[in-house]
Amino acid sequence: MSSIMCGKPSNDEERDSGISLLLFSSCKNTFEPNTDWLDGLSPAHPLFDDAARIEEIVQSLKEELLDAILSGCTILLQRTPGHISFPILEESLKTYRSLWKAIISVQKYGVIYFSSRADARIFRPLYLAETSLSSHIDRFLRENHNFHRTVNYAVHYFINKVTNKVIYPPKVVPPNAISSVGFRHFAVRKKDFTLTCSEALLDDTSVMWDLHDFAHQTAASLSPELYGSKYFSHLQFLPPRATAVIRSPGLHSADNGLKISDGLVFSELLTGLYTIEVEKVLEGSTQHTYASLELTLATAVAEYLLGERSLLHPSTGKMLQLESKISLPQLAVLVQNKAYELTASEIEQRVFTRGGPEGDARDLLDKMDTAQRLETLASSREWMYFEVRNTVKHRAHKTAYRQVAETYRRQPRWQSHDDAQLLSAILSALDYEDWKGDGPPNLWALVAELRCFEPPETTLSSVASISS
Repeated sequence: MSSIMCGKPSNDEERDSGISLLLFSSCKNTFEPNTDWLDGLSPAHPLFDDAARIEEIVQSLKEELLDAILSGCTILLQRTPGHISFPILEESLKTYRSLWKAIISVQKYGVIYFSSRADARIFRPLYLAETSLSSHIDRFLRENHNFHRTVNYAVHYFINKVTNKVIYPPKVVPPNAISSVGFRHFAVRKKDFTLTCSEALLDDTSVMWDLHDFAHQTAASLSPELYGSKYFSHLQFLPPRATAVIRSPGLHSADNGLKISDGLVFSELLTGLYTIEVEKVLEGSTQHTYASLELTLATAVAEYLLGERSLLHPSTGKMLQLESKISLPQLAVLVQNKAYELTASEIEQRVFTRGGPEGDARDLLDKMDTAQRLETLASSREWMYFEVRNTVKHRAHKTAYRQVAETYRRQPRWQSHDDAQLLSAILSALDYEDWKGDGPPNLWALVAELRCFEPPETTLSSVASISS
């Protein structure tokens, strides 16, 4: 019998006062993308109700990125002067910069469209007013992966601006990742940003960066103390066994990965759970609100982390079950990480629009032309598939951690003084307790202080292969 007591998701009183919408349903007709949220509720995170400050951060950030992209376009056009339409395009970069930005905004880089819904409302009329020139600009951006090239250039150029504070930690930062410590305060790998000039990246047609990192910058700018990265001030000094639950080695393997790791649970187990539940909704066999979907996913993950059930690992088709439940130190390390990841996912809808892989039919914008994308985003009042998947999975992940912590709180007999202190801190961090005062506890600092480093790694029983 499960020890999990199914309760409401991790929502504060502000969220409780609203009503969670049915999955993929439209918000109210008066929906404003700069002030409202696509599930009809306000995120349960401090300062996320400060719409004016969020808009100010986003506009400043994106304006600089867009200007850098336009600089990259200018350089590309000057490199190939023989093209018949290029003189027209080069001149239009001086006189129709807003039109260029409108068309750039709905280009796709990786799985991210540069435009938010608020952007599309501004840019759509500009595009429609200059349809002939618009088609030339659009064709240039789509040819030869030119948009990829210019974004590669722009991000590199932006990070290296002298107005930014950039640090180069010796470890923890993955290749080409951009971590946000605070307002215009970044942590990157030195070799990614100092060994070549920005212009050289115009030759690279691949998707080099993850634009989602600028959603992290938005959240970290809103409150460095609450949402800025603490990887470099605290996590990197924990022992490898502690950091492994964040690094997630072997996450796509059912046999070699750490089975409670952030990456394996989020990317594999929660994706599998989400896909199953959403298929039921699309088939009409069940209904979900955003809140009920979060709770369903969270309860399954919490039971898994307590060793009470198995879950599907989609990449291998195996069912995984833990032989021993997650430890409190492991839980603490994971909860601290989720404070960074969840909030960026929540705020992303104010910055960009998340799509899916190229050609994935679940990404409604993927096959649309520029005009259709602008029209769809400008009028959109509903969350789309990949937007929902990313944010609801993060929410469910945090709610699962709360359910595990609550389960431990109901079982106090085994707790030492250190265990009790750690558990209290975990619950305080989950609820943003005293965020206006000293702030929520830093769980990585507490794990180090208590010297409660990880026990032997959680082992796994591969219960069954889905194909057997």
